[in-house]
Amino acid sequence: MKRILTLLLILMFALPGYSQTNPNWEYYRTMRWKAKTGQVDDFKKAAAKKTQMFNNSPENAIVTYQIMTGSDQGMFERVLVARTLDNLYNANNKKELDYWAKNVSQFAENPEGGKIWWRIKNWSANWEEGGTPSKYMDVQIIMIKTANTSDFRRYMTRRMTIIKENSTRKIAVFKISSGGQLGEFRIITFFDDPMKAMGEWKSEDFDFEDAYNEKYGYNAFMTDRDLYTKAFEIYGNLVETHKLVPEMSFMGN
Repeated sequence: MKRILTLLLILMFALPGYSQTNPNWEYYRTMRWKAKTGQVDDFKKAAAKKTQMFNNSPENAIVTYQIMTGSDQGMFERVLVARTLDNLYNANNKKELDYWAKNVSQFAENPEGGKIWWRIKNWSANWEEGGTPSKYMDVQIIMIKTANTSDFRRYMTRRMTIIKENSTRKIAVFKISSGGQLGEFRIITFFDDPMKAMGEWKSEDFDFEDAYNEKYGYNAFMTDRDLYTKAFEIYGNLVETHKLVPEMSFMGN
């Protein structure tokens, strides 16, 4: 069993040949774990120790969130953050993988398949390179129809331009690279205070729709927003809230 788990973990860290890749992109790998019944504390303690031993610098950082809502409520999502393509292919993780298989995996159910994402930098607002992880994330997971990609991209580009120019909201968009359907995206809002999750506009009377139309033309917001919504697959719009687990995370220097 341990040999099977070790092989599974090695495969999770490997980047499959058929994927969307670019040497200039910034990659993130996600993996969801469910602790065995009655062993949540044991899993957290073991994973925390492993994090402290192997994921204690920006170069090998892992951040962990527990999912608070949705069908995966209670599961832990481990995020390998800000990797280069070279790191995904060539990093030597054998000791780390062996340690997890021997000391942590016994407290967890079989994991869901790993996914690799790249951050779309032009669609990020108020992003802090190497910043301390936020206490919470609202994670919108969407699936876009291939035929409607241009409608999705047009609205997202314009929306993020308005947000970057006028809001304190911390938000980033991630596109699947490997491990999922090619039309899968994550739109993530990061926050520490649930009462201020959406950030603040530059003025109290700021109106997003008015600003959008002023910048992109009469009725542009309603037109673009309608086409954007129609770009979703029928099953492709899910929202989860995640809460940071500090002891299982690299919290920055």
